[in-house]
Amino acid sequence: MAKQLSTLGVGTTFEVPVKSAYRSFLGDYVVFKMADKNHAGYPSGAITLITDKIIALLCSDAKEPSNSNSDRRNYGNNRHIHSNILQWLNSNAAAGQWYSAKHAQDAPPSSANVWETSGVKVNPYDTWAGFLAMLDDDFVAALMTTTLTVAKNTVTDGGSYETFTAKMFLASTTEVGLANENGIAEGSKLALFSDNTSRLAYCTQAAIDKSNYPSDPTTSAAWYWWLRTPNSGSSSYVRYVDTSGALNYSYACGGSRGVRPLCNLKSDILVSDNKNSRGNYEFQWNAAPSTPDGISVPESCYSTQDITVTWGASSDPDGDAITYVLERSVNNGSYTKVTETAARTFTEVVSTSWNTIKYRVKARDTYGNESAYVTSSAVPVIHNQPPVISGQNADLGTKSGDFSYKYTVTDPDGDTVTVVEKVDETTLRSYRPTLGEENTMNVAGNDFTALSNGAHTITITATDTVGNKAVRTLTFTKQISGFVITLAAPLEAQAQPTRANVVVTRGIPAGATFKVEATNNPFDPSPVWEDCTNAVIQGVAHVFENTINTAVQFGMNIRVTVERGDAISACWVSSIGGNFE
Repeated sequence: MAKQLSTLGVGTTFEVPVKSAYRSFLGDYVVFKMADKNHAGYPSGAITLITDKIIALLCSDAKEPSNSNSDRRNYGNNRHIHSNILQWLNSNAAAGQWYSAKHAQDAPPSSANVWETSGVKVNPYDTWAGFLAMLDDDFVAALMTTTLTVAKNTVTDGGSYETFTAKMFLASTTEVGLANENGIAEGSKLALFSDNTSRLAYCTQAAIDKSNYPSDPTTSAAWYWWLRTPNSGSSSYVRYVDTSGALNYSYACGGSRGVRPLCNLKSDILVSDNKNSRGNYEFQWNAAPSTPDGISVPESCYSTQDITVTWGASSDPDGDAITYVLERSVNNGSYTKVTETAARTFTEVVSTSWNTIKYRVKARDTYGNESAYVTSSAVPVIHNQPPVISGQNADLGTKSGDFSYKYTVTDPDGDTVTVVEKVDETTLRSYRPTLGEENTMNVAGNDFTALSNGAHTITITATDTVGNKAVRTLTFTKQISGFVITLAAPLEAQAQPTRANVVVTRGIPAGATFKVEATNNPFDPSPVWEDCTNAVIQGVAHVFENTINTAVQFGMNIRVTVERGDAISACWVSSIGGNFE
């Protein structure tokens, strides 16, 4: 018998087996405790676990001998995304292979780089296997990726905060119910933590046995444990929970502090119906479904026409719902996923670029367990004749404004044809013409305005359903003396903007004129445009004089006017942006 993880309450404990090769590091089991359900900011519906006890005594980050910052050189780095402990917790690498430098001055937690006391290099762990490599494979496979917030120190890292993703992670001061660092909320409080007593943690016997710290704790005495939060006023101090449950800090390289990682699991994961003799629930991992009973494809197929694939049923020993993952190989290439469906048939259009097709399918249950593949025979693809575009390749001459080009498309096989019209590398239109009827390509509006002065190339490509193509190539020269650019839609605001920083990336040579205007009532029937050219040129904010806004919406729009004048070289604007308050 089993039940879902979500049916149990905060504070419930669960056992995760440790692989036999690593039991001298972590013991026979790592016991996790439920810390919360559907915690805000974590994956939707997730169950959050934290190790019931301190599983190891390790430094947060080693000394960095090449770092120009003396504190980080001597005491380690408190930027959590670069920490050794975060990397180790999320690695499944073999012994001695989990560490890689996260920045130019990074260093591993080797005996040369950890804290030393009484002649002892305290708890180096660079030669260990990654934490995930030590745990039960089914448990590791079930871990969810979580996006987390962590503060940055104000000394070297600019203050504020940053986000990162992890499967195993340390708690923040906010999440354990302690003060926000530098006023920054690193997530929200977990339900498990309510007071100092709830934050007390004790070491496992394995953690004590593996530690070489001369003043190791006992299993009956509360001990210090690391948080991911830095002390924002230092480059090397990291926050931790004290033996009283209160907040404290220490050097990142201090290998006497404890590690209590957290993780998230899906709420529907199964656990034992009852606790074991040690008072913990055990995870019940789901079995994979059987291989589908055969796959069927036609002997051949035609490009641009349908091909239908069918396959036999699969069964699941746990009675779970099954979906089928269908993958395709084209021209003996690698397989790519086509669909995932509960049905046992699939139809798609054969591309003209395909000469042979193979399919394979596997079954997947609701827990992500998968069967082996069953693979089809190769299906040859039959092709036909290309379409025809009227006219000849030509030079259309000089253009100073919108223009058009007329043509017809036919196909010897009567196939459906798709036409793509481009200027240079920009697609203007993609459509299916009526064969034999006249079509018109328009180079107009923004499509024409966006082009630089000079030579351009038009390509009209007609592709039939088999993938055969015809291409018409035309050239022209654009020559105009000015342009006006306005944002297609005003920038929206919650209140009427009073100041704006407008940035125009441009090339305005001598002899040309350049004007920038902005309005802070763009939704009014008659917006008030204010000249902010000088502010743009000087790189300063424009202060709006207008205070009128009759529309229900607030926002800002920008208008740029350029006239070539006597300029010889090109005038251009590549981007318009900015911000407002």
